[in-house]
Amino acid sequence: RIDAVHAIVDTSAVHFLEEMALRVEDLSAGGGRALVLIAESDLNDPRVVRSRDLGGYGMDSVWNEDFHHSLHAVLTGERQGYYRDFGSIASIAQCLERGVFYDGRYSRYRRRRHGRPHTPVTGRSFVGFLQNHDQVGNRALGERSAALMPLGRLKIGAALVLTAPFEPMLFQGEEWAASTPFLYFTAHKDPALGAAVRKGRRSEFAAFGWKPEKIPDPQDPATFERSKLQWSEISRAPHGEILAWHRDLLALRRRLPDLTDARFERVHVSFSEEDQWLRVWRGGVELVANLASQVAEFRVGQGATLELGSDPGVSLGGGSLKLPAESVAILT
Repeated sequence: RIDAVHAIVDTSAVHFLEEMALRVEDLSAGGGRALVLIAESDLNDPRVVRSRDLGGYGMDSVWNEDFHHSLHAVLTGERQGYYRDFGSIASIAQCLERGVFYDGRYSRYRRRRHGRPHTPVTGRSFVGFLQNHDQVGNRALGERSAALMPLGRLKIGAALVLTAPFEPMLFQGEEWAASTPFLYFTAHKDPALGAAVRKGRRSEFAAFGWKPEKIPDPQDPATFERSKLQWSEISRAPHGEILAWHRDLLALRRRLPDLTDARFERVHVSFSEEDQWLRVWRGGVELVANLASQVAEFRVGQGATLELGSDPGVSLGGGSLKLPAESVAILT
């Protein structure tokens, strides 16, 4: 993974990222093993992942922050900061069908147009996720998704990540809804640097109304200790249930070829902002999510088979799918 490639300024004829991609290809061929380059980019520029033959830099994939922000804002209801532009089910739908949300549209948060359409690429050019170390660790208190949304929505998020056309990524402990935070921690030996980081961290969140004493000290060893996973949680509720859900989703992804077909033209989405539901078709596979606080029913094909349901109340019969509040089902 190459961090913050948007901050790399290179005006030479062969961009640094392009040259890196060439060198890694040679290294991969010489070493007899596959090596990949995954970029983190705030540019929403398809050149990062386009092939060099098409004038791109040839990175294998890029973190899909648009997909994360779309999921997070809808599932948690958060709208502050860069989540301001998100929060609609339509943003999730666009990411699933086209890869990105910022495709040249106006951003209220940035106060300008941002990005451009990502063509001609496939879903394999994106890493899709609900959590990563930045999105968790950069929060004031390092809350994971499990601390920000109810169990039903957590399962919906997992289902959307693991059935999306992207390369899925799970953050450590996400698969069992770890209760421990992932805080911002440091171990600088220089006391002055440590003090500056502590001050900067607390000043940053003071602008959002946080009291300085409430922000964990990055230099305090206790901050690091609090961030360690508690593996014993796996055997307790609801962690075991979430782990089983992730395992079932991964097994389904391996079993159904349509879920690893990365072509965007094979992804179709319908949704209702008013009634809070989302339906995603991946070839012969359909995901139906009910984000509402009440039961919803959907018409489906007579021959549909229920592969997975996130809630015991999910039922299928007579061409009708019944979903309890905040639940999801996957059909074939």
